[in-house]
Amino acid sequence: MLSRAKFQLKVSTHLVCICAFVWLVISLCSLALFNGSWPVLVYVAATGLVTGRWVWRYAWLRSSTSVLAMSWTPDEFCCYLSNGHQVTGQLMAKSAFHPCFITLHIAVAGGGRFWWPLLADSGPEDALRKLRVFGRWHQQPPITKQNYPGLK
Repeated sequence: MLSRAKFQLKVSTHLVCICAFVWLVISLCSLALFNGSWPVLVYVAATGLVTGRWVWRYAWLRSSTSVLAMSWTPDEFCCYLSNGHQVTGQLMAKSAFHPCFITLHIAVAGGGRFWWPLLADSGPEDALRKLRVFGRWHQQPPITKQNYPGLK
């Protein structure tokens, strides 16, 4: 029986900086697109609201549906939300595991899917490394004669 790996998430200042940079670039593009007319203000405000919600939920972990902790085994992935609920499901193959950035795509047991971004400062370094190793191992196809005809 494998033990359940678990860790707590932290506020991500890197994600706040990335969201601020994206908002700034979109705002500058809107200046060029609308030539300084009044839709620029509407566009900048709308993109500010969207990126603000991202920061609130994914970086500052202040939303009621923000993930505060994660645990996993090879059979189950579990996320603990700030509203006290627990979401279990399976890690999907669309998840990406890069040393600086992890994107988790999770198929929820009751139906539905959600994703969660993790940067290098989103949790303990060792726990994020274990998650990357697990994710890469979990996504590998099994070694069978069908996948490798040279096997005997």
